[in-house]
Amino acid sequence: MSTPARRLVLGNAFKAYPAVTSRSLLCKTTVARAMHPVPGVRWASNDDKPVESAKYSDATKKLVYGMAKVLGYYSTSSTAIRVSHDLYKVCAQQMERNKDFFVGTCNLPDNFQSWFAVTQLHVWMLMVHLRAEGQGKLYIQELVNRFFEDAEARIRGHGITQQKVINSYIKDLLAQFHGGVVSYDEGMCKDDPVLAAALWRNLFAPTTNDATDLAYAVQYIRRELQALEQFGGEKFNAGIVEFGRPEATFEA
Repeated sequence: MSTPARRLVLGNAFKAYPAVTSRSLLCKTTVARAMHPVPGVRWASNDDKPVESAKYSDATKKLVYGMAKVLGYYSTSSTAIRVSHDLYKVCAQQMERNKDFFVGTCNLPDNFQSWFAVTQLHVWMLMVHLRAEGQGKLYIQELVNRFFEDAEARIRGHGITQQKVINSYIKDLLAQFHGGVVSYDEGMCKDDPVLAAALWRNLFAPTTNDATDLAYAVQYIRRELQALEQFGGEKFNAGIVEFGRPEATFEA
């Protein structure tokens, strides 16, 4: 699927999302919040050193920033595209980062479908937060674009090269994504049993897990949705976000 075609398909699907526009719709919970610090800058190696900003004069900074604005680097759409790569990268890492929970505890098969379902869950949690931001819809669309670009690349990485087959897979995944967003939204705004049912349909379908594993996952989602409340617009605009780790224990 070409990039323009993919964007058109995703754009049309995005219009169908429920108009949940405020994070105040999060169901109240007494689960403790869990936040982890995110390093502000990561260097390529221990030998690399940051360039001291003091070496540049204010006049030079103004000139450079001015040129960047003229070139559109700081436009809303450009910022959304740039930031979406960083935000999406965090979501895409969660399956591998927490394999001991999703595969070991929850018995999800270690395959593409499980990666897609886990990544979708984390993309959705960021969507909930972004809906309350001023340009949230644009950021969400770019985040979804990154998700499906990566999904297509992974499909090709599995040796599937026929475009018609790839297009069919993408359409199926898009339908799965849309259904997941709707059901997760409903579960978020209602109660834990409804959220657990959404998880059962969208994440745990390939397994024979019991209610305990579902409860662990519900606890994780409620905790992380609350934790994302602490990330202000500046952090999100810088692409800074981090998820805690799901635990196979119940928090006090």
